Amino acid sequence: MYDQIARFYDLTHASLTADLPFVVQLAQQTGGPILELGGGSGRLLLPLARTGHGVTGLDLSGVMLDRARVRLAQEAAAVQQRISLHQADMTRFTLPGAPTFGLAMIPYNTLLHLDTTQALAALRQVRGYLGENGRLFIDLDNPVDIANTPEDALLSLENVLTDPETGELIVHLASNRLDTAEQTLHITWIYDVSAANGGLVHRTVAHGTYHYRYPHQLELLLQEAGFKLLHLWGGYDKSPYDEESDRLLVLAAKK
Repeated sequence: MYDQIARFYDLTHASLTADLPFVVQLAQQTGGPILELGGGSGRLLLPLARTGHGVTGLDLSGVMLDRARVRLAQEAAAVQQRISLHQADMTRFTLPGAPTFGLAMIPYNTLLHLDTTQALAALRQVRGYLGENGRLFIDLDNPVDIANTPEDALLSLENVLTDPETGELIVHLASNRLDTAEQTLHITWIYDVSAANGGLVHRTVAHGTYHYRYPHQLELLLQEAGFKLLHLWGGYDKSPYDEESDRLLVLAAKK
């Protein structure tokens, strides 16, 4: 999916910076190199490397990783040397040299893409690469918010954007279908692109499924994968999680 929408993903998430101070502070506290699953085009990889951390980024999308490499090439040599990029499935990957990490991250909503079997496989893979005192950080939408998504499947306007490089106008639409029994949200994203001077509209359509989990379900999943839960936060200010929270942030350690 992300091969289709890599360009649009970056544009729609260009203003997403709220998690950066939190992630940088967490990296400083845990120490050691960092593994990011779903590193994408480098939104978190680059700031972490600029602050002196060694970061290994893993992503299934070759297009997203290509965008990360373009960005990385514009960085200072010292920053470039701190980053290693790998295209792989997070549920079954092998890293050369079998490195050990002090912190593994599954950032902004990435875990939502995995069903229970896939999520368990990914967590077990991650555990094998964490050091003795390694930590796992997971960042998710509040599942209560997802579960309250209207079940009308109507098409709604998400964004109207201008690509600063091409001047093209991008109209971003979305349609949601919620399955509360399966705890899944099926999403259709539509991106209509028109040139700055008008003309034909080019449409890109992509489909995705979010698998949302409540805190007790996440804790059971972590336990089965060999982790113990350390903290549940409801935001980047480390406020306690509750049903009104903006986010569901998880910090875990190896058992």
